[in-house]
Amino acid sequence: MLKNIFIKNFILPSQLYNTSKKNVPNIKFGGIELPKKTIYLDFAASTPLDKRVLNEMTPWMLGYFANAANRTHPMGEITDHAIAEARLKIANIFKVDYDEIVFTSSATESNNLFLRGLITSPFRKKNKILYSPTEHSSIIATIKDLVEKYGEKIIFKELPIDQNGQIILADAEKLIDKNTLCVCVMDVNNETGIIQKNIPYLKELCEKVNTILHVDMAQGFARCKMENLFLNFDTATISSSKIYGPKGAAALIIKKRKPKIKLEPQLTGGGHEFLLRSSTPNTAAIIGFAKACELQFIEASERSEYCEKLEIAFKKEISKQIQPIYYGKEENKVKGILTLCIAGVNAMKLLEETKSVCASVGSACKTLQATSSHVLLAMGVPLENALSSFRISFGLTNSEAEVKEAAKRLAKTAIKLKNESATLK
Repeated sequence: MLKNIFIKNFILPSQLYNTSKKNVPNIKFGGIELPKKTIYLDFAASTPLDKRVLNEMTPWMLGYFANAANRTHPMGEITDHAIAEARLKIANIFKVDYDEIVFTSSATESNNLFLRGLITSPFRKKNKILYSPTEHSSIIATIKDLVEKYGEKIIFKELPIDQNGQIILADAEKLIDKNTLCVCVMDVNNETGIIQKNIPYLKELCEKVNTILHVDMAQGFARCKMENLFLNFDTATISSSKIYGPKGAAALIIKKRKPKIKLEPQLTGGGHEFLLRSSTPNTAAIIGFAKACELQFIEASERSEYCEKLEIAFKKEISKQIQPIYYGKEENKVKGILTLCIAGVNAMKLLEETKSVCASVGSACKTLQATSSHVLLAMGVPLENALSSFRISFGLTNSEAEVKEAAKRLAKTAIKLKNESATLK
């Protein structure tokens, strides 16, 4: 039996909702309550807070609450120093300078600040932006919005990908030219876990024509071993909520280069974050984010190996009853994120019926809108299969026993839905 060495660092839902303890009621909002024996398998969307991170944050929520931007008194000065220390801690992990870390509230905001700030900068001379069609919705939706606003003034083009989710280099060579302002690409896809292995070559192409390479590292930092993390970028996005840190904290890393990357701030006011992002800093969240980054840096290998063992256990168990199709070759994806297709079963219906297993149809950021995954469609997956696909993502609070149980429940529901469909025919 696989031993979970991380479990001591977390509070589990079963501990929160145990009604045998001193009249603690089940939490219920809008008619929704947590089903009994819920199994959470959606860690690519959001992770619980590590107790070690919470301990680091607590003083800054309860006692040291002053605005770090006000350094005219000791309370403000001490919070300012704490944020500076957090910034330096993250900078050291990513091998960048202190002032190359810009704190934001989320990876979505970081991607927006980069793209919108780049487009609206009065110093911008180039007007072509390239991106992968499998990018996160915070890139895709932002580009669509910018197209509507700027029309033909800005050229947006997709970098073609193959059926394995890899950017086709022959096409990239033709598209990346002297008029290319930036190239946007994820290091690890949030839906499939596929590693974009062509990033190093894309960086070479960008350097030849002085083009900015922006890498969304929200999943890569959360899932890759540090020695495998791609750090030769110009700008990058990282997120606290994917690494067992608090929500409400993320960063945009902007490396110093020539010519300098100039962004127009999208929030104006007090000139916080080196004049790029005005807002009273969320001191506790930033300090928690830095601690989460530190723990991820130290434990990356162990975390990855544990999630790999959970993935193996899940796949072995579900294969006893059904044979799903998996997207992303083993050697080309991170461990702990699975996109699987159960042919002939609508994925949304499957997850609705299996209420006690928490998983996603595509990205959590688009679940309420999406009918099929834009990532899978871009990879050439037939629409019918895309509609039958969903994402499972494992995390540090999972046990081997519960991922096996989740596999059994999903398989049982899938077989039931298939039988019902056959009866109707």
